[in-house]
Amino acid sequence: MSFENVGFHGTVRSARCDKPMAGRIRRAACLVLLLLGASTEVNAQFDQVYPLRGAPMNGEFVDSTPTTVTIKVQGSDREIAVNEIRRLGFKEDPPELKQARSRVSAGDYQAAMDELKKINPASVTRTIILQDLQFYLALCEGKLALSSGGDKAKAAAAMLAFVRKASKSHHFFAAAETLGDLAVALNKAPEAIKYYGAISAQAPWPEYKMHAVMLEARALLAQQDYANAQKKFASLAGVSAATPEIKRQQLLAEVGVARCQAETGAADAAIAAIQKLIADNDESDAELFGRAYNALGACYLKANKPKEALMAYLHVDVLFYSEPDIHAEALYQLSKLWEQVKNPDRSVAARNLLNDRYAGSRWASM
Repeated sequence: MSFENVGFHGTVRSARCDKPMAGRIRRAACLVLLLLGASTEVNAQFDQVYPLRGAPMNGEFVDSTPTTVTIKVQGSDREIAVNEIRRLGFKEDPPELKQARSRVSAGDYQAAMDELKKINPASVTRTIILQDLQFYLALCEGKLALSSGGDKAKAAAAMLAFVRKASKSHHFFAAAETLGDLAVALNKAPEAIKYYGAISAQAPWPEYKMHAVMLEARALLAQQDYANAQKKFASLAGVSAATPEIKRQQLLAEVGVARCQAETGAADAAIAAIQKLIADNDESDAELFGRAYNALGACYLKANKPKEALMAYLHVDVLFYSEPDIHAEALYQLSKLWEQVKNPDRSVAARNLLNDRYAGSRWASM
């Protein structure tokens, strides 16, 4: 191997050093490249678990359940909790599947789907990789149906087929949440609650349980079952706030309780509660503040204050638009409120943005 082939020749030729030194540099450079190549080769021979923190674990995939993944590392089985895992990789992975997982992590579901469609399932012989392929295909189909548009029922059928084939998969909770989201979009609250309930019943981690109960409450809210939705939201208030995420979930639950209170006749009290929450917390949490301002807008509508409602929803459109479903709700309400305050051009603009950006949202179909 020459310096010309490895790209170091410019540095070496311009260095003022004797021949022995140049030789040592050459040998060091070659050693680094050999080690890098060896590292890549070693990694290619192992399955990998990528944790949320720290370096990947190299070994051999053994088994999984909805809550754990077991990998054999240097002859010993290591069990890792699913909530501590970012993703898995397998030594026989098609390169397109590796790319797709990265695209999913970045939230680019269309690019991920494009990669996945390049894979011939018949060329994949290992069961765990076939299951992974099926999951990511169903996940991308579901996410795209919920955002840019698509056949939600078909997407739900694809994810349900995955769950039936791989009920012990480490993807189980993500699959259940996707099924619940699709059911809500299809106006099937009982099915959504069943899917979300599978998470709250089986997940051993408080944050997962709370998130699932929150989703159940929102499904009830979408069905205008305000009394039962409020009970679900209120049940989260009693959870001991042992972590920042649990505290955050409780704040989101407070927003839900206030929203339900406004719908059942206590709009003024609900407005005061949400205003206090906004004043007392950090607006860098776009989801919390987006949901809070949407709820505030709904409360003002119940109090027959359309101009105040418009300003609340504008906060979401201008400042807290990063969450698609939250932004879609705000745009839907703005399209009606701009019309109400005699500004038809802005009403049309809000509706067009809703249809263009969130065609798959339930708000676009209302």
